[in-house]
Amino acid sequence: MTSLRATYRLQFRGDVDLEKAASLVPYLAQLGVSHLYASPLFQAAPGSTHGYDVTDFGKFDDCLGGYDGFEALSIALSAHGLGLILDIVPNHMAASSHNPWWADVLRYGQASRYAGHFDIDWSRTKLLLPILGRPYGAALEAGDFSLGYDTDGLTWQASGQALSLEPRTWSLILRDFEKPGRPALDGDPALLRTWLGDTENARRLGTYLAATSRDKERMHQIHEAQHWRLAHWHAARDMLGYRRFFEISDLVGVRVEEPQVFDDVHRFLFELVDRGFVDGVRVDHVDGLADPKDYLDRLANALPRSVPIWVEKILKREERLPAEWPVAGATGYEFLARTMAVLTNGAAALELDRAYAAHCGTAIDYPAMRGTAKREVLTRNLAAELGTLVGLLQRALASDLSGRDWGPDTLRRAVVALLVAMPVYRTYFAGGSGSSSDQAIAAGALAKARSDSGLDDPAAADAVAGCLLRPENPAAQEFRTRFQQVSGALMAKAVEDTLFYRFNRLVSANEVGADSHKIAIDLAEFHAFAADRADTHLLALNATATHDTKRGEDARMRIAAIAEAPTRWCDCVARFDTILAEDLGNLEVDANTRWLFYQALLGSWRPDLSDDLAERMGAFLLKAAREAKLHTSWVKTHQRYERQLKQFVGDALSCEPFVDSFAKCAARFIAVGERKSLIQLGLKLTLPGIPDIYQRTEVADLSFVDPDNRRPVDFTDLAQRLSNIDCEKPRDFSQRKLALLSFGLRLRRTHADVFAGRYRDLQVENDADGRMLAFAREGRAATLIVAAEMSRDRSVTRKAISLNLAGGRRLGAMIGAFPLRQAVEIASPDQGLAPHLEDMGLSIRLFAE
Repeated sequence: MTSLRATYRLQFRGDVDLEKAASLVPYLAQLGVSHLYASPLFQAAPGSTHGYDVTDFGKFDDCLGGYDGFEALSIALSAHGLGLILDIVPNHMAASSHNPWWADVLRYGQASRYAGHFDIDWSRTKLLLPILGRPYGAALEAGDFSLGYDTDGLTWQASGQALSLEPRTWSLILRDFEKPGRPALDGDPALLRTWLGDTENARRLGTYLAATSRDKERMHQIHEAQHWRLAHWHAARDMLGYRRFFEISDLVGVRVEEPQVFDDVHRFLFELVDRGFVDGVRVDHVDGLADPKDYLDRLANALPRSVPIWVEKILKREERLPAEWPVAGATGYEFLARTMAVLTNGAAALELDRAYAAHCGTAIDYPAMRGTAKREVLTRNLAAELGTLVGLLQRALASDLSGRDWGPDTLRRAVVALLVAMPVYRTYFAGGSGSSSDQAIAAGALAKARSDSGLDDPAAADAVAGCLLRPENPAAQEFRTRFQQVSGALMAKAVEDTLFYRFNRLVSANEVGADSHKIAIDLAEFHAFAADRADTHLLALNATATHDTKRGEDARMRIAAIAEAPTRWCDCVARFDTILAEDLGNLEVDANTRWLFYQALLGSWRPDLSDDLAERMGAFLLKAAREAKLHTSWVKTHQRYERQLKQFVGDALSCEPFVDSFAKCAARFIAVGERKSLIQLGLKLTLPGIPDIYQRTEVADLSFVDPDNRRPVDFTDLAQRLSNIDCEKPRDFSQRKLALLSFGLRLRRTHADVFAGRYRDLQVENDADGRMLAFAREGRAATLIVAAEMSRDRSVTRKAISLNLAGGRRLGAMIGAFPLRQAVEIASPDQGLAPHLEDMGLSIRLFAE
């Protein structure tokens, strides 16, 4: 099995299928990664752009090339000594008629053999399907529905889906169909399939169904006889009867905690592992599962010990992965957040606070904004989930003499208060009482919830917390499970996808896993994080970009550079506003959006102002505005505001005085940002963990949020750049970045023991303000020394870095009490790259005694 050194994340679909991936393997091998890290490959809903809407866990997606394409990829990987890490999605599937399990549930309801595979509330009269673009009555009147058939029986066509009809209701449809020459087809899919083998029979049935579809009264009667009920998509907000992924009703929760469901979901995966095709597994959205630890234990027990498991888990700054989880680590958001924070000048926070508030014309209260966003999302977007929690709570407390008098509104307020107060994505209470960490989190949230202004009775919050901590009956146990699942969804949708688009002070900090309010951490906290990573999860992924990050990794560092000169940036913003006001006559776009626009433009700026920038920027700002939900939203679009937003972007980028002024201002921040980007890459390559390279980020990554970061990649250009990496000195940023990446990956291949060794933080002499980061990785025969200057214009100058790290004899003069005075340098960047790095404040050198 290939030794794990570095991963390359490849997004399948779009212009990348399995055949294309196989053709890229030689390039990945030359780059120096050890594993291809693939997005989901199993059969997904038609037209899927990401693969997380799985319809069949038992096959590879036909659009990617199916099993033959996968075998070809496996052969290519094996020939070049690369392994495969596969992204799996155990939490949810597509709620689509293309999903055979879901289609069976629609056909047979609770009698379906797959009824227990999905998280459905079967106590409800009907399974609500919120897939219509208008209310059911209006759709019926407009003739939006029609009848049809497939190989499994009669179907109801609506919104691009062919919904299975209960066989016992076929008589309502076929009662007037000509009986001469046909058998009794009612309720017998096999007989119907055989009968339709005659093309004349198929023609006759098609004609009859088309005529029946025009009878609105008959169609309504047929609809009402089904196990499901169609509804406008708005109805999902507060009427949905199944667990979904976040607020996406097209994705239905899977009950993978059930042994049979677990087996059905993973059977094909385990076959692939047994055949040696899969070398590692990435578990998507582990926080959505009923009991993550139990699931991971089952998965680990079913996999060979040599096959590591990574979990997509967002860890807040004070969190660690539960020690008892049998995983190699998380997928890297904690690394991204802390690396970004240590590279950001925290001293700028207060000045940026003042300038941002003045620009927006209002005081900024971050905790209040956070609470407001969580309350809005919970009571609006996740109202169905909230209603389920209240119903479970009522049943749980029905036998409690102290709690049975609380009505649904009182309990609803208590649940809202506790969920809003939760400081992390979720706790992990399951069969027992939970860890001491979980208990402390719940206790802290309860203390905060009891003072919530919307709470009627603090004792009701105590009761809610009691069901979370000590469930005493099945309803309370179900409440605890659901509460924890909703908690994670709420944090993701309210903070990541709402607050991070409202609070735009310094958007480099508005990143998945980060704390946008606290933009920086000190060196001591960073060293503690790195040391803990070395001790507990040495194989955790070091990610700086993923398909879910809010902006490209180099765009983020450009924006973080604002904190190095906040006064200069704020002066520039004032000048930009003045120029645009004079040129456009009226700035109809609000101040908060303009503050975001200027930062986003800095992150994506290119001197040539590429032709598609206005379109891409407009799409980004539109998504940001809809996610923020202040002026428009995905649910209720404000068309006039959205037109103004698009017009503003086009006019601004066509305004020559603005473009000229922005170019002059941006140049200095871009230079600092590029320095930070190379340091970020150097840290990713050398800190404890496994470097994860997201597609295209070998060179400058100035992308916006998804779907912009999944644009087609010019791999031909990347391969050509890599082939020339040793032939010419790096001149521009992309060349320097690729050269550093290539050097770091070669170093990890030739000196693997160093990167499996001890992490040691180093104290730098003459670093009065503590902004010089230095550490060692100690292997058996060599030691790697890395030093990086966090900020410009500090007491440790670039010249001092270059002189003191030029060789082992001088190293001791800078890094106190480290026994390398007699060491000999055995590896460092080539002479073409090294001066660029040292000029930017980064040194990576390998020494042996």
